[in-house]
Amino acid sequence: MPRPNLPAKLLLAAMLACNAPLYAHSLLISDVILVSPERAAPLVHAHVLVRDGRIAEIRQSRPRGRFDQTLDARGRWLTPGLIDSHVHLGSDAGLREDQAQAHPELRAAFLAQEPRSYLYFGFTHLVDLNESEDFIRQWRALPLAPGLSYCKSLPFPGGYGEAFLPESVRNRTPYLLDDPAQRESMPEGYEPEEHTPDAVLAKVARTPAICVKTYFETGFAGLWDWPVPSDALIADVHQAAKARGRRHVHHANSLAGYRQGLAARVDVLAHGLWHWDAHNAERKLPPAIAKLLDELIAAGIAIQPTSQVLGAELRLFDPAFLDDPRLRKAVPAALLDFYRSEDAQWFRRKMEQNLQRTELVQQFLGAEANGDPRQTSQVALDRLQLVVRYLHAQGGRLLLGSDTPSSPTYTNPPGLNGLLELQFLQDAGLSPHEALLAATLDNARSIGLDGELGSIEVGKRADLLLLSADPLASVQAFDHIDQVILGGRVIKRETLAADACAAPGHQSGRKRAC
Repeated sequence: MPRPNLPAKLLLAAMLACNAPLYAHSLLISDVILVSPERAAPLVHAHVLVRDGRIAEIRQSRPRGRFDQTLDARGRWLTPGLIDSHVHLGSDAGLREDQAQAHPELRAAFLAQEPRSYLYFGFTHLVDLNESEDFIRQWRALPLAPGLSYCKSLPFPGGYGEAFLPESVRNRTPYLLDDPAQRESMPEGYEPEEHTPDAVLAKVARTPAICVKTYFETGFAGLWDWPVPSDALIADVHQAAKARGRRHVHHANSLAGYRQGLAARVDVLAHGLWHWDAHNAERKLPPAIAKLLDELIAAGIAIQPTSQVLGAELRLFDPAFLDDPRLRKAVPAALLDFYRSEDAQWFRRKMEQNLQRTELVQQFLGAEANGDPRQTSQVALDRLQLVVRYLHAQGGRLLLGSDTPSSPTYTNPPGLNGLLELQFLQDAGLSPHEALLAATLDNARSIGLDGELGSIEVGKRADLLLLSADPLASVQAFDHIDQVILGGRVIKRETLAADACAAPGHQSGRKRAC
């Protein structure tokens, strides 16, 4: 779906035309406990030398010489910056369209804070699964923002995404996949040969996009009835993407969608398996699903559980969520005040309305509904945890992708949502080291950037986190970041917070909007 541009005022301070520039200086991180996912154990008393934004040297004796900047890191831990491989940037911040128009200052404040919130929670690189080149250029021109890679969305005529668009723009993207059965309803001037997998991927190859995203979504458990692509079409897309060096991410959260992804041998399944279709009545992992998961593991297909799709739904019904002190770090105060209003609860009311369709609810549950509006989301989350525990136990490839935001709601706050996803992985059985791997090196491998990102190794980009807590004891250590190091640039964490209007050490030295 098309996304609005960043406000022009965000671009006025841009100093360089590339994202998170590499600064020409030397930085020594001295006497640190180095924790990197490729290492079986931490490297204690490590000295990490950064030159021109890249890791130049790692040793256990202090290097000789003078350096532009030295960080005494005794008693602290150094990790790679985190990667979130499933985000949607530039959203409406949980505002309905009319609310965004009535309160443009709220959305502008959110967008100004969004890149800083990701950095505050340790995310130094993001992958937006559906973005435009204009947005990417604007983001990369910001003076302070995580690195950003992106996919091109390849929608199916009348399917997920396209179905929400006004008639005037529906089915008009150059990246639309052709469906012979719908050609008669296509807009005037539609040329089928321009929308074959080969033709579409040839267009993608002319952009900097590193991946493509396809969709198997029939309409969210019956709320809509959307057409879906055939297995053969998705398989052809995968071959065309592979031939052009692009990764293939497939939206699927159902048994049927997972089977399609397996048949096509996609690279990544974007979402966990929480629609169990014919097995919805089961409360333990059905053998048929376990068999499918075994086949996915054997095929090497990676999976983003995206548990916070469901967590966000549950938080809509939890008034205490807005009292979480971490929200003040992620979201501007004026927007938090709005979220406390009844007008801001519009999406919760929409969910409650959908849940009144008892036949759909019971079909999803495989049982009678109990009247609790949280029931469907909780059952889905319980299913997902069974799936993730099985994948983990059998050696499956799990990636941290938060799907921020997964819906037009305020309960997927940027950055914090990724920390919540990291906590889910630990709760589902991953050790803190395995969760770190899912959020760093394995994510980098999934997008083909493991030569640049994902671990602390000589030659890689110096996107690093300095922590005051042990990341191998708990993933909550990532809420104890002292400094974020972005391309060799040292940033005090608290200067990135939404409530840090005049925090000491803020780069401009001036009060900024909160």
